[in-house]
Amino acid sequence: MMNKVLTLTLLCLCLLASAANAGTVYELVTRTMQGQEVDRMTFYDDGEQSRMDQNGSRSGSMSVIFKDDAFYVLDHAQKSYILMDEAMLDSMSSQINEAMQEMQAQLAAMPPEQRAMVEQMLNDEMPGLAGGQISGPVLEVKPAGTGRWESYDCRKYDMFEDGEKIQEICAADYKVVDGTGAIRDSYRSMAKALDRLFEALPFGGQGIQSPLQMESEMNGFPVQAIEFENGVAVRETTLDSTGKQSIDASMFEVPADYKQMDPFNP
Repeated sequence: MMNKVLTLTLLCLCLLASAANAGTVYELVTRTMQGQEVDRMTFYDDGEQSRMDQNGSRSGSMSVIFKDDAFYVLDHAQKSYILMDEAMLDSMSSQINEAMQEMQAQLAAMPPEQRAMVEQMLNDEMPGLAGGQISGPVLEVKPAGTGRWESYDCRKYDMFEDGEKIQEICAADYKVVDGTGAIRDSYRSMAKALDRLFEALPFGGQGIQSPLQMESEMNGFPVQAIEFENGVAVRETTLDSTGKQSIDASMFEVPADYKQMDPFNP
């Protein structure tokens, strides 16, 4: 779960990003506490569209393109992609609702004792499918004073998941990071798009939280984030570089030879 939290937290830094336009390129690198690089993420933003390239021993080689309120998740090894948009989530919602209705009909036909046993099993393994309430991880961000990382003055925060500390974050002012503060607006626009997609899910709003919701509490760009597992620091993700450069529009297009995959029938 912690890797998912970090991935989601960093993914929201894909600044909403067409012939080549002037843009900004950021690189984030993840290393073990012994200094071994395990992941590198490069973000491209031209103000209208964004792209994240991720390469590493943990993630493999993948890209995420965000444009037109949709996410394209590219698997370079398989030369395939998944499109995450409202239509896809509507389809997923319909399939899940149909499966739930069929399950409820099967449960209704069971003897009471057998039905109670099956419902308990389903709620333990897949909360919500048998009428239970989904309980997602509770994420909290707590201020931890101020600090400095390399040339950045920052506000420090601790992130907790169900009461256990999973990250220490050093968040610098957006204007210091990109020179304009535009990154903040892009960041929040992307969070809103994810919220709209999330609301299309049948279980949306049942207590599940996204790290994107934490942004307003930090109000800064995490130039350093240290991951913890069982109270021990295991990985550190830092801002490796940032700069202005020309970005070709093709960066935000899915390659013609990539095949779209159905996430329901992989």
